[in-house]
Amino acid sequence: MRISIAAPGKLKHPGAIAYADDYMKRIQRIMPVHRVPVRSPRRRHGGFDRAARSAEADNLLRSIPAGSVVCALDVEGRVFDSHSFLLWLVGLIESGTRDLVFVIGGPDGLEHHVIEASNYRVSLGPLVLPHDMAEVVLLEQIYRALTRWKGFPYHR
Repeated sequence: MRISIAAPGKLKHPGAIAYADDYMKRIQRIMPVHRVPVRSPRRRHGGFDRAARSAEADNLLRSIPAGSVVCALDVEGRVFDSHSFLLWLVGLIESGTRDLVFVIGGPDGLEHHVIEASNYRVSLGPLVLPHDMAEVVLLEQIYRALTRWKGFPYHR
């Protein structure tokens, strides 16, 4: 299986970049993973920007390869503990899923049609996270699940 993370723009915070790079390298030793940076439209200053979110949604959907299993990160999605996430991810791997794409929204969240186009909706918890932080938390959970699945020691 190949794992992709489709997210708007580039990671900006130096700490998030460092953590994401580290987890990507660790996951890469177990299975292919890559980030698909999606063009993020220029936003107006001050508040919700419906036009930017809509353009971002279209760019996200275009970035997903045909036939992929799509998982939207959504605060209203299914909440997993680490063990349940492991079982869910391994279930996808063992069922023959070739491409799994996690979709992360920008500062204004995901458009409803992106969520509807997804096979799964996963929540990282009830707190709303900046997309940089959401990506790092997601990568950590993927790494945790894969190391447990393979019987590798998890870093302490």
